[in-house]
Amino acid sequence: MLVSYKWLQEEYFDNKLPPVEEVADALLFHAFEIEGVEEVGDDSVIDVDVLPNRAHDCLSHRGIAKELSVILGINFSEKSIDPNFSSVDSTLKVNVKEKKLCDRYIGRVIKNIEVKESPDWIKNKLEALGQRSINNLVDATNYVLLDIGQPTHVFDLDKLGSAEITVRKSAGEEFETLDGNKVNLEKEDLVITGEKGTLAVAGVKGGNKAEVTNDTKNVVLESAHFDPVTVRKTSRRLGLLTDSSRSEEHTSELQSPDHLVCRLLLEK
Repeated sequence: MLVSYKWLQEEYFDNKLPPVEEVADALLFHAFEIEGVEEVGDDSVIDVDVLPNRAHDCLSHRGIAKELSVILGINFSEKSIDPNFSSVDSTLKVNVKEKKLCDRYIGRVIKNIEVKESPDWIKNKLEALGQRSINNLVDATNYVLLDIGQPTHVFDLDKLGSAEITVRKSAGEEFETLDGNKVNLEKEDLVITGEKGTLAVAGVKGGNKAEVTNDTKNVVLESAHFDPVTVRKTSRRLGLLTDSSRSEEHTSELQSPDHLVCRLLLEK
């Protein structure tokens, strides 16, 4: 996992961190193998080898920051975010039919957004870690994944037909991914569906039925915890090994990032 030294400092520590070499050594001698440290612009990026037994709590900047807080004896200081936004409502209806495979699914309707270029601060953070900036919508979900380790997905509300989401097993249908690849699902695969069909393979990949574009104005933001065994089997069988599926495999509980995504989407 690529970890931004600047990200750790700005988001999680009020006290100044030791030089990046000392931070890397602290992680190396107490927790993880370090593959290297690279200077990227005005930032330093640490390549941390997070093994599966620690992925549930350390596959994110937040997790690494908590680990460093204990190792270095420095107070962990998570920034508070105001979750109250006037343009957010919770009219989404969610129907989880497979509760053993999806123990929690939360969603939120966000209206009157503008898809545009992200502000420089988020672009710089993503690009330092090799993530190409797309737009504020995509960048917000990527930022949340890297920051707290929770995959999220955004659907175009106006393409759903209604503000209703169903989590169910596949009917064995063909599914077209966001990048245009068509895959054949099996009946044991878990899918996210709407009124107009299958929207995503749960925890793995989104589809093109409710794809967001530059014309998108209203969205549904989802955050969920899916059965990691099912996610792993589906992603590997379909050959869709994404950052999202990797995180789902190791996430032990649901994080609730809706307030953070809302802030990023609505920030001027």
